[in-house]
Formats: sequence, structure tokens, C-alpha cells
Amino acid sequence: MVGPDASQQRLLLEAWLSAHQAYAALMATGRTPFSRRAVLARVASLAGQQGDAEYVYVLMERRLDEDVPAYVGKAKDPLRRWSQHLSGLEQGEGSYARWRRRLLREGHHEARFDLHLYVVGQSHVAFAPLPDFPSTIGSVEYQLIGLAAGAFPLPLLNVEGQAR
Repeated sequence: MVGPDASQQRLLLEAWLSAHQAYAALMATGRTPFSRRAVLARVASLAGQQGDAEYVYVLMERRLDEDVPAYVGKAKDPLRRWSQHLSGLEQGEGSYARWRRRLLREGHHEARFDLHLYVVGQSHVAFAPLPDFPSTIGSVEYQLIGLAAGAFPLPLLNVEGQAR
């Protein structure tokens, strides 16, 4: 069986994100200083309103009137995980050097684009991104990575899970 093409993958990803819009928040506005405190407060609010044991999250960039996935992950404690991500972004070393180049304006601590983050708890996953697939957090993360990598030419910041 042949999998969905790029346009179908995009539609599946967009449908999943749209159904989970209640669990998304603006993390940063393009060309404005990036606030660690504000990002962590939004992550805490998103996770706190759900109270789940595990979450999947999707970081989206608003590029040229199009939402583009930048990173997909999962965590039992999204606040702790995003604190780690932000520390890595601030230092800009290792794999976070790519994060820094992609997400921040060169030489500044400002977001290049508007950044939105979806944080969806296990009990709030409305459906699996791919029809007839499991809707566990691990499976949803894997499906979202595959859809995002297949539907958009710009590679995800994820180190694992993407075809190279």
C-alpha cells in the first residue's frame, strides 16, 4: 500500500492540529525579544489545564503566511522539557545550534517568526493523525513527525525519527 502524498500528509497534519487548537498558545512574536519566562508560563498553563501523565507537543513557525512545523516531541513533564529546550536554545550548542539558527534572528535573542506551541495530553488526543493508527502519545508523536517531514520541504529540528 502506498502512503499519503505530501499534500495528503499536510491535510492530515493540519486536521490534527486544528482539532487540538484549544491546546496551543503563542510562544513568541517574530522580531520581538524571546522571553523564557513567558514561554514557560504558557507551557505550564497548557499542561496544567490538562493534568495528563504524558504529552505530545508541536512547535510551529508562521513563515510567509504558512504554518510550518519546526519540532515534534513528547514529555511526561512538558514544563521541565521546555526548560531544557530553552536552555539549549540560549546556549546554541550541539543540536541546539540548528535551533538557534532557525528560530532566532542572527545576533539577537528575538524570534525570527511567530512561534506557536501545541501541548496535548494523552487524554485529550481527539484522534490519531493517521486514520486507523493508535492514538497513544508515542504513536502520535511518530505519526506527526512522519507527516511533518513528508509534507514540508524544511526539515524538522528533530534529530531522531525523520527519514534522512
